[in-house]
Amino acid sequence: MTAAKPMTRKLTVGWFDNMPFIETCAPFAGRIKEVFFAWPGVVASRPMDDWTPQRRERIIADLKWARVNNIELDAIFNSSCYGDIAMTETLADLVTDKLREMDAQGLAPEHLTTTSPFIATVVRQRFPEIKIRWSINMEISTRLALEYVTDLFDSFYAGREFHRRLDYIAEMSQWAAAHGKEMGMQANPGCLRNCPFHHFHNNLHGHGRVGQSAAAAKFNFTNFLCRTNYERGRYADFMRAIWIRPEDLPRYEPYVSIVKLATRRHPHPDKIIAAYANCSYDGDLAEIVDPFYRFPMIIDNKALGASKLWPLLRDAVDPTGPEGEELARRLLAEVSRPRQDGAGALGKAFGDFFKG
Repeated sequence: MTAAKPMTRKLTVGWFDNMPFIETCAPFAGRIKEVFFAWPGVVASRPMDDWTPQRRERIIADLKWARVNNIELDAIFNSSCYGDIAMTETLADLVTDKLREMDAQGLAPEHLTTTSPFIATVVRQRFPEIKIRWSINMEISTRLALEYVTDLFDSFYAGREFHRRLDYIAEMSQWAAAHGKEMGMQANPGCLRNCPFHHFHNNLHGHGRVGQSAAAAKFNFTNFLCRTNYERGRYADFMRAIWIRPEDLPRYEPYVSIVKLATRRHPHPDKIIAAYANCSYDGDLAEIVDPFYRFPMIIDNKALGASKLWPLLRDAVDPTGPEGEELARRLLAEVSRPRQDGAGALGKAFGDFFKG
């Protein structure tokens, strides 16, 4: 089988500090176009560790390395909820102050990703040089929706539920080019397709999700529906989810300007970056998506690529019906093998890294 040719420089990597960021990214700097990050004091769509002086120094040093290596910066203000300050001078001034802090460090971002039309409006007025990107969490999946707000953004992420459909990606890319916009996609989301908890989960990041999770556990509840779903044994749902194989990434080369890699809270960002930079991965696919999974079985990526069933499921117009479910079950049985380190690791993976 011929190895996939890597894409041009299109990867955008989420800043992480559970591994040495520079050391991990440096071998692939020629593939990394951007780094996205939540600046200290900014509420974003992931739980954040405390900003100790050491962590502050580390993010500044890592972002300065990126700048020296001609890697653009994308500051994320992508919380789905800002509560009582969502449309106030307080939030406008907070965003302004944080962008000025970045600038004072020589780190004024080229891009700002947001879920907030209000923040987009404020940044348009106060920092017109910064390019606005609609967050993938906005789930804007149609041309009509984009046409309503063409004045408020410069780039956007295509609707994640349709990333596997090249006809959809091509159509949205054509619209973007015709309107002077750029389009991106996310490569390794581990979310369930059409997850009904998605908006609920994202909203919690603006309201102390980690602390609330402990209280919710008393009711045997978790906002990670994917965890609950897989603990019920519905592992075939992973096969018809929305992640993209690293080897399939070159299919998107003509259509996208950036490819987002979810690495900010992942235990193995090095595996993710290497896999998608090289468009090749020899390992368990469930371990390079976000959230990180350890199923009772290993899903062999190389076996998946060799399967005749994989293109049928990947390219299905609608994999959500009974035919898609049956195809996913057959495919999982074909490309998986039992894990040797025990079947109880799924909960541990969530508990250890995502704090329940």
